[in-house]
Amino acid sequence: MRTAAGWAMIGILGAGLLAFGAKERTLFGIPVTAAPVAEKPIDPEIAKLVAALGSENYREREKAGQTLEAKGEKFLPDLRRALGATESPEIARRLTVLIRRMDYDRLVAPKRVTFAKKDITAKAALEEITRQTGYRIEFNNNGPGVAAGEPKYSFDFDKTPFWLAIDKIAEQASLGVYTDYDDEVVRVNSYQDSHNPYVCYAGPFRFIATGINSNRSVQLSGLSKRGIQNRTSENVGFSFQINSEPKNPILGTLPAEVTVATDDTGGSLVPPKNPNEYRSSYYNQGSYRGHNAYGNLNLVRGSKDATTIKTLKGKMGIVLLAGIVPEIVINDPMKTKAKTVAGRNVEVSFDSMTEANGQYTTTLTVKKLGQVDPNNIDYNWSNTVWQKLELVDAAGKKYHSYGPNQINNNGVSVQLTIPFGKTNRRGEAEKLGPPVKLIINEWLQITNDVTFEFKDLPLP
Repeated sequence: MRTAAGWAMIGILGAGLLAFGAKERTLFGIPVTAAPVAEKPIDPEIAKLVAALGSENYREREKAGQTLEAKGEKFLPDLRRALGATESPEIARRLTVLIRRMDYDRLVAPKRVTFAKKDITAKAALEEITRQTGYRIEFNNNGPGVAAGEPKYSFDFDKTPFWLAIDKIAEQASLGVYTDYDDEVVRVNSYQDSHNPYVCYAGPFRFIATGINSNRSVQLSGLSKRGIQNRTSENVGFSFQINSEPKNPILGTLPAEVTVATDDTGGSLVPPKNPNEYRSSYYNQGSYRGHNAYGNLNLVRGSKDATTIKTLKGKMGIVLLAGIVPEIVINDPMKTKAKTVAGRNVEVSFDSMTEANGQYTTTLTVKKLGQVDPNNIDYNWSNTVWQKLELVDAAGKKYHSYGPNQINNNGVSVQLTIPFGKTNRRGEAEKLGPPVKLIINEWLQITNDVTFEFKDLPLP
């Protein structure tokens, strides 16, 4: 897997654009110190290690960097805050390299699990994966707690990619795995009577073959008088689903492209290249943030005697959410009325916020700044404005929103009325304090070219 554009890897995957020694450092032209984020002190241990990056002792500097990297991505916010605050060119240089590398691994490398355990339940195995990855896995065994006599299994994982480990547990224990909601929770249900036999893995992504359809055609006009028969053509369509790890929200995909397709007779199913093929980017699911995407490939049957696609290789661009930067903050929204604030990319006209039965409803208009080509309106941006809004309490805990009640969208300006509540996807009311900030975020994104390969797919 690789990033599709060099600027994306250098610019978005870290702080490579930070200007050392400058009073104000920027990322994509965004001030690091000016972004309105929740005030939170840097972890004391992290702060101590960051200070050691500027030690006069080379070995101490190297050891501090290695220790920081080993602590993992959950401390990236601390490292970014430290980068924005440091006055040391040496610390800034080392933090920049470290953040860029950790950010790259976060986006394109899978999380891995290692454990060898005998006679444990599937629930216990999933809990171990949660402990090692930090991912939230909800296990539903259709009953309260662990049922008496629940089957036990043996698992042996050695630096196994997350999705492969999940699938091995699911296959052995007959579990169903779901990532269909727009949150970062993997849901696992028991008593599953179906499975996915054709799956491949690429970095933090799981590709699931979902179907193959065939369409045969015979030419009946314009035939040769000399009796030369045109060969019957058969088009084959292959469809698949992509799941991303919870750390990798998908914003969209680019069209998939087949690179190799060979049947069991040795024939090729790769269609001829079409130089006029339109391949500009598009976004699935309206560019909504989620963990599922879909793709398809067009093939041409090589031999009528073929029964299997022995090898199918393809590639596609997956658009990932690389980072979230607060752009505009409305403080104390319950007491704010008719306020207009301009950010880097958008202008927000905040009307008001009301409360009823613990639910907070706000009305506002978000307008895109800069010149807009009327022939190229970006509805991908406007369709996701509501997902970029966050309502938080004094502790930084987020209220839940599942979409606007009303929306007026022309692609450049979005007027919406959107409710925020305390109830999560499981129907549970969470303990949240009064809202203190409404945040309008900016999404940073990259496009990764991902290669995938399926084996032994049956032909219809």
